[in-house]
Formats: sequence, structure tokens, C-alpha cells
Amino acid sequence: MRKWIASGFIGSMVLAALPVAWAMAAPAPTPSGAATASPGQGLEISPPVIELSANPGQTVTTSIRVRNVASGELIAKGKADDFGAGSDESGQPKLLLNETGATRYSLKYWVQSVPDLTLAPQELKTATVTINVPANAEPGGHFGVIRFTAVPPDVQGTGVALSASVGTLVLLRVAGPVTDKLSVAEFSAQQGGKSGGFFEHGPIDFLVRLKNDGTVHEKAQGTIVVSDSFGHKVASLAVNPTGGNVLPGSIRRFTQSLSQKQLFGHYTAKLSLTYVSGAKKLDGSLGFWVIPWKLILLILLGLAVLIYLLKLAIKRYNAYIIAQARKR
Repeated sequence: MRKWIASGFIGSMVLAALPVAWAMAAPAPTPSGAATASPGQGLEISPPVIELSANPGQTVTTSIRVRNVASGELIAKGKADDFGAGSDESGQPKLLLNETGATRYSLKYWVQSVPDLTLAPQELKTATVTINVPANAEPGGHFGVIRFTAVPPDVQGTGVALSASVGTLVLLRVAGPVTDKLSVAEFSAQQGGKSGGFFEHGPIDFLVRLKNDGTVHEKAQGTIVVSDSFGHKVASLAVNPTGGNVLPGSIRRFTQSLSQKQLFGHYTAKLSLTYVSGAKKLDGSLGFWVIPWKLILLILLGLAVLIYLLKLAIKRYNAYIIAQARKR
């Protein structure tokens, strides 16, 4: 019998599920835990995500810690960029490195100059970042990334070294009238990446796609409760347990797995999520069958062969008895 590996998740963005740091070898960004551009160069950054709230016209500050994990001295050069939701719905952010001009959700133009840090090997320093929210700032979510690029002191200013950078994602919520609007774009049962209502065996994956049509990032969490045809609870699966966010104007997917392999009959899966601190709810329900038809067919075939052999044996036995009786 084939075994299917249940796909995992998790994972616009549910940002608490993002990598601990971002590593980028110029010019394209690549996620990583510790950024290493070339032998002897590397930075680590924390926290990976910062969530802030502010009023229009307010100035807020936050702290970011950067460590040199290389064996030589480095200069960590600071910079702010915007980011948005990636196109694959996985929650991986897309850095907007070459964008010019502010967008609706832009944050980088509100960030004052990010300080450069000179770091000895294994040294940890804290950078204070100041964000000036304009008085006419649009209420809702604004998103940016604070990056630090590793540059060896001996090539400072030459621009000839391949450098790495790490970044902290910043989600800022500006107070005021906002639209909180999440919806379930899809709730389906899957196996091997294909949706359906009939499966031969477990495990079964449940795909939840959440669409944000609002103006602020949302964090929806909850459960999928799976029950059998008698109403008995088979499993309760956590959806978005790490508390990630879905960015405005994007869809994010979450995958949970019912790991049981020995399933039989009809099952019901009920989705129950809340967001905006539990004030809003999202629900969904689906049914599916798990019938090991190949196994059943094999058993029936075996029974048919057994019955045939039994009949044949009885027939031969009867013929033997009759033959013995005639001899007497």
C-alpha cells in the first residue's frame, strides 16, 4: 500500500511563522537563520518580527539586536525597505527592494536613518529605530523591513564584496477607522496535494485559505474538529498555532494534517476561527469518505478464491466418498 506524506504548513503573512532572520546575497533576498555572504561574514538578528501600534502624528521607537557570528570584525549597515505578501500564498514575504515612491501600506519613508553598527566577533549590539508616523497617515496596516548588511571594514566604501544582510519585519497598525474583513477562500480535504471527498486511507490534509479584503493585517486562529459518522470526535487540529498574520489584499494558506492512517467511513470536519481578539468568527464545514477499496477488493477476491477452493474440495471429497462406496 502506498504511503502519502502529509504536507505541512504553515508559515501574507502570518509573520510569527517567518524565519528567525533574513539572509540576502545581493541582489536577490534569500531567507536564512544566520546570514553568511562569504567565508568569515555573518550576522544574526532578533526579533524576527515586531508589531507596533501608533496614532497619526506619533513617533514610536523600537529596538533591534544584531550579532556578528563571524570570526572577523564587520560593519552592519542599516537600511529600511517595504515588503508585501508573496505570490505563493505560503506566508513568505516579498521584499520590495526596487520600489520607488510610497504605496498605501508603505513604511520605509517613515523610518529615520537606521544606524550602522561596528561589531567585533560574536559581539551583540542594539540598534534603536525611530518611526515618525505622519499626521495624515492612513489608518490600518503599514509594513517594512529593517535590514543590516554585513560589510568587512577593509572593503568599506569600495562596494566590491559580496555582502549578506538580515532583517526584522515591522508591522505597524495606525489607529483610526479600519476595515477588518477576513473570509475563507477555501476549506478542503486533500491527499497528495489533490482535493477530494473520497480517499482510500489516511493521513488526510486540510487546506484553509484565508483572504484579507480589509485594510489591516489580521491574525486568525482556531481549530478543525474531525468527527466520525457517529458524531465521535476523532481529532482536533490547531489552525495557525504560531499566530501569524494575513496581509491586506492577499490570501494565505494553512495546512493541517489528520495523521491517522486507519480510517474508515464518513467523516465531518468543522472549521472554527476567530480574529480581532475573538470579536469576529469564521466557520466552515466539509464531509469526506475514507474507504480502503483496494483492500476490500483484495479481501473479496480472497474470499471468492477460498469459496471456490472449498467447493472444489467438497466436490472432490464427495466424489471420493461415492467411489469408495461403489467399491464396497
